[in-house]
Amino acid sequence: MNNLDGLAHYALDQVDRLRRAQERLEQASAEGRSPDGLVVARTGAGGMLRDLRIDESALRSGADRLSHAVTAAITAAQAAYNEQAEDIMGGEMGMRPSEGSEFDRGIARIDALTEQLEDLTRRMDR
Repeated sequence: MNNLDGLAHYALDQVDRLRRAQERLEQASAEGRSPDGLVVARTGAGGMLRDLRIDESALRSGADRLSHAVTAAITAAQAAYNEQAEDIMGGEMGMRPSEGSEFDRGIARIDALTEQLEDLTRRMDR
């Protein structure tokens, strides 16, 4: 029974860590600026644009230049959010998603442990 308790504790701890990470990711946002600093964007989870501020002088720079400035600001904000998300996941899960296969193996291990725990619980209920 001690092994089962340990497995259950580990699985619940990992699920709690994922929940905390998800909550922090949903609340996080990041800011990016155009190279000239006249356009400022704020993005959140999934690259969602939360805010866009355009200085009046940027409006007089022409459509093409303004378009490039807006794109640059949004891209910079999304990159900053991605870096913040990497830090959040690294802090909560002990590894960053950009570490690739290690992160994937960790998530797969959590899934396997969860399945094992569910199987053991079903067996105990019989």
